[in-house]
This record gives sequence, structure tokens and C-alpha cells, in this order.
Amino acid sequence: MRATGWLRALTTGTRVLIGAFLAVVIVVVVIAAVGFPVPGLTREALRIVDTPTPSESVAVCPGPLLATGRTFGAAGDVSVAGEASVVSGAPEGSPREDSLSARIGEGPRVLRLEPTGDVPAALAAAQSSSVADDDLSGFAATACTSPQFESWLVGGATTTGSSDLVVLSNPGDVAATVQLTVYASTGVLTPPGGRDIVVAAGSQVVLPLAGLVLGELAPVIRVQAEGAAVVAHLQTSRTQTLQPVGLDVTGPTSAPTEHQRIVGLVTPNPGEGAASNVATASVRLLAPSQAVSAKISVFAMGATQPVGQPVDVPLSAGVPLEIDLPGLSAGTYTIEVTASSPIVAAGWSSTAADGVRDNAWIAASPALDEPSYVAVAPASAGASPTFRVSAEDEPARVTLTPLDGGAPVEVALEAGVSQSVPVASGVWRVEASGTVFASIGYAGSAALAGYPVSASAQASAAVVVVP
Repeated sequence: MRATGWLRALTTGTRVLIGAFLAVVIVVVVIAAVGFPVPGLTREALRIVDTPTPSESVAVCPGPLLATGRTFGAAGDVSVAGEASVVSGAPEGSPREDSLSARIGEGPRVLRLEPTGDVPAALAAAQSSSVADDDLSGFAATACTSPQFESWLVGGATTTGSSDLVVLSNPGDVAATVQLTVYASTGVLTPPGGRDIVVAAGSQVVLPLAGLVLGELAPVIRVQAEGAAVVAHLQTSRTQTLQPVGLDVTGPTSAPTEHQRIVGLVTPNPGEGAASNVATASVRLLAPSQAVSAKISVFAMGATQPVGQPVDVPLSAGVPLEIDLPGLSAGTYTIEVTASSPIVAAGWSSTAADGVRDNAWIAASPALDEPSYVAVAPASAGASPTFRVSAEDEPARVTLTPLDGGAPVEVALEAGVSQSVPVASGVWRVEASGTVFASIGYAGSAALAGYPVSASAQASAAVVVVP
């Protein structure tokens, strides 16, 4: 029994010593492993790079000039007052034409062009029209533009003598639901007539501006669409003592930004306009989101210095303000507006008060820093079209090349200076060595019109998706 106990104790002790030794070895190995760099496995996240397939290019024209109040017993009915002449073209391919469904007439023209490979097709179109009736008179020209989910219409009024129409066009395959927000003298309004407006696929809707808000001298309209993008235009017309004194059709102005430039505002001799105490030029501004002070500078074509001193104008958030531009001699001007927060802007001018009259809204021009194409609509009698261009902060050289193969036109610009050159009706390629702002304008003793030159569609940037 004693031998057996001694042997058991020896065995147990040996096991304890071996276990302690192994524990020490494990601790040493772990400590060494912590201090020794072990190669790791790095694996980059999966990245999928894809370039969106471009869709067809679309240009939508507003259609014929419209008149209200011509139907006995139905003052709100709209009728066709004057047909539109359309000019369109593309550097590659021929756009196909169709028409939107409208309650009156044949409906506005729509031009479509399939993409060229991975690049959207460049497409340009514009229309012009004129009328000389007892209740409606004047000349209008505007660009046919692509659909947008948001746009801003700066112009018009709903005071006595004004008869303005908001025109919404949907060239898409599905219906659009549109919200019209009106910025008025009392602030931001969402009128019942501007809520949930359904514009069916391939159709056009026309709304009287007075049906949205009454008694406004300087409204601004924000157009927002869901379901499908739409094209918005504003037809304006005025009468004084039962006599028509001009009309216009204007498209969206440049999106809200801190720097707006209105190129090609034409003013008549101030003495002629002053005879009837009628302002012949003004600029309308809106700060949509916050109060800000805006600086207005007026430059004559070819001038390096502004006319007079720049004017600082306080803007309340959501309240439009229209500022007359008195004392301007007859000529063509560029209006620069700067602010510390985004604003929208457009200019208005009228022919002289004597004789047949017309007026025009000139929307602010977007910056052009890539080659673009612009259509020049046919002109009215006595109002030849011109290309008006303004350089940003650096000198620039602009080359205008007609698509019909004619001789190009060169325009040399000093920094911040504007110039104007005559152009023929048709489609032109616009290429500049620097950033410029441009418009197409028409001016005559009884005809005024103009519209900005917008950038052509560009290829979409590649999209990187990281799951």
C-alpha cells in the first residue's frame, strides 16, 4: 500500500510539472506572436463602374400664340391667335417631329433625336410668331427646350391689362404631376389652382396666370414636376386703354445662383418712352430662400465700365422685386446681378411709347463652357436677329459656325465685355475659348424678343457603385 501511494504521488507530481511547463511555453509563444508582425490579407471593396446609357434628346416648342376672351360667354376659353414658325437642326442626324395633344389647334411641335453612341445627340430648335389683332399684337421668339423636373418662370403680371398664360408640356410616355409655387408680394403661395396639375403623357396644359394669383405686379413661378419632366413657358401680353401694347413668350430663366447675367436687354430712346410715363426697361429679382442684398450693374455693349454706379438692392426672402432702369440711352445692355446667396432674375424692356408697341422678357443666360448649338428663329419684319455674348472674367474668342456650311463668324471679347453680331435664321454651333453667356435677340421699332443660349446635352459621367 505504501509503494502504491508513493507511485501515485510521483505520477501526479510529474503531471503537474509537465502542465506548468506547457503553460509557460504557451504564454511565451503568445507574447512572441503579439510582438511579431504577421502577414495579413487585404481585400479591396468591390467597385462597379458604369456609364449610364444616354436617352434621346428632346426639344419641345410652346406652340402657337394664344388668346383669351374671344369666345362670347366664355371669357376664360383659349383660342389660337397666331401660328409659330419652327427652325431646328442637329450636327448628326435629322430629328424626327411629332406634336403634342392640345385642347386647341394641332398642338406644339416636339423634336426627338436618338443618341450618337454613348453621347446624347446635340439638338437645337426655336420658334417665332407674330400677330397684329385688335386684342393681341406683337412678336415673340423663344427656344424649344428639353424637359426639366424643376424650372423658374420670371415674368408676367396679373394686374389690370395683363393676360398671361402658363404653358406646361409633357413629351414623355407617362403622366406628370406638377406643382406651381408662386412668389408674390405677400411671400410664397401654393394656390389651389397650382396644386397637383396632371399633364398627361404627350399633352399640353394651359393655365391663366390670374387663376393662380390676382393683382400681382411681379410674380415668379417655380415649376416642379413628378412622374415625368415637363417644359414650362410663359406667354405674356398687355393692353392699355383697350389697345394691345405687346406680347412675349419666355422660357425658364437660369437656375438660382449667386451670379446672374442677362445678356441683350434692348432699350428705346428714353424720351419716347417717357412721353407716356411708361418704364422702358426693368429687372425682376427673387431670393427664394433667404434675405440678401443684390448688386445690379448695367453694361452697354462693348463697354468695360458700367453705366453709372452699381445699385445695391435689399431682397426679402421669397418676395420678388422689380427695379426700373431709368436713364438708359437707346441701345443693348448686359445686366449683371450678384448676391451672397442664390437668386433668380430676368429683364424686361419695351419699344417706345409712340406708334405700334411690343415688349420682351429676357431670361438670365446660363454659363457656356463647352461647344453648344443654338437655333435662330425666323425674324419679324424690321427686326433682324443678333447673337449677343458676354465674357466672364477672362478674355474669350467665340466662333459661330452655321450648320448649313456657311462662313463662320468670329467674336473677340475682352474680360467682362459684351458684343453683338448679326446672324441668319438657322442652327449655329457656338464654341468659345473661355466661359461666356449668350442670347439670341431681335429688336426693331415695333418688335422685341430674345432668349438665352443654353448648353447642349453632354455625356453623363461614369457612376461608381460600391455594394
